[in-house]
Amino acid sequence: MNMFDLQIQTTASDGKHTPTDIIAMAKENNLSVIAITDHDTVGGVQEALDAAKDSNVRVISGIEMSVEEHGLHILGFGIDYTDAHLLEKLEEFKEGRIQGAKQMVENLKAAGFVVEWSDVEKEATGSVFARPHLARAVLKRPENKEKLGAVANVHDFIDMYLSNESPNYVHRSHISAKDATLLISMAGGVAVWSHPAIHFRNDYDGLEKWLQEMITWGIRGLEVFNPSHTEDDAEFLLGLCSKYHLLRTAGSDFHEKAEHSADPVSGLHSARRLGDFETYGFAIDDIISGLDGAMEDARKRD
Repeated sequence: MNMFDLQIQTTASDGKHTPTDIIAMAKENNLSVIAITDHDTVGGVQEALDAAKDSNVRVISGIEMSVEEHGLHILGFGIDYTDAHLLEKLEEFKEGRIQGAKQMVENLKAAGFVVEWSDVEKEATGSVFARPHLARAVLKRPENKEKLGAVANVHDFIDMYLSNESPNYVHRSHISAKDATLLISMAGGVAVWSHPAIHFRNDYDGLEKWLQEMITWGIRGLEVFNPSHTEDDAEFLLGLCSKYHLLRTAGSDFHEKAEHSADPVSGLHSARRLGDFETYGFAIDDIISGLDGAMEDARKRD
């Protein structure tokens, strides 16, 4: 078990555990440093900080932003989660998600499912509405049992009815990678490319070419160790960090305390517990100190 975890989602986005629950789990697993990195929201940060008071768990304020190109995600560490400009932009993203989710509800109803927007609202306890919330809403309605057939879990439902290629799915506009990186920097944070290998599977040349572009926009590091990365991925990403003088980070991409298969849309794997990511024997002792240095530099620039 690793002693830190720099990618954790909570009920503020599409995780299944509250920030307070996350702190309790971190204590149980003897983690000393965690980052709360909910999708397109900082809604869980303050609760986590409050829950961690008088404990040995240090909480780094963070976010994981969905961007337009290649379906990428960009992590922001050490951001000012009260920054007015950041909060304004996140509110815009939230409204876009809601409108897209409402249209997907209508599409699913037209496809023969019994589901209402109020069902989805019950599933989305935070400020972010995502495909898992719609899937759970449909699966919980007994009227859908016959139509669902063998589809019995969220992953299967998304794969069959809400994949990127499905006519039920509504493609919403995301912020560009350049603008997301700038937004993180303007909020005093450090921008890191989240699980980069998953977006360029078997295309390391394409990954490096895109990284070169992102560096010009201010990306500061790569998430090298993640449940979705193979040993070859980690070794290649370590080489890029050395070549371009970038930070290395590591995280479990934790969403829920359970066994997980790969997400049918993204191919991502989410760890079954906090701190659960493979390092393949590579040293990680300097990751937190390196990130601390970068966050300190970011605060000075801000």
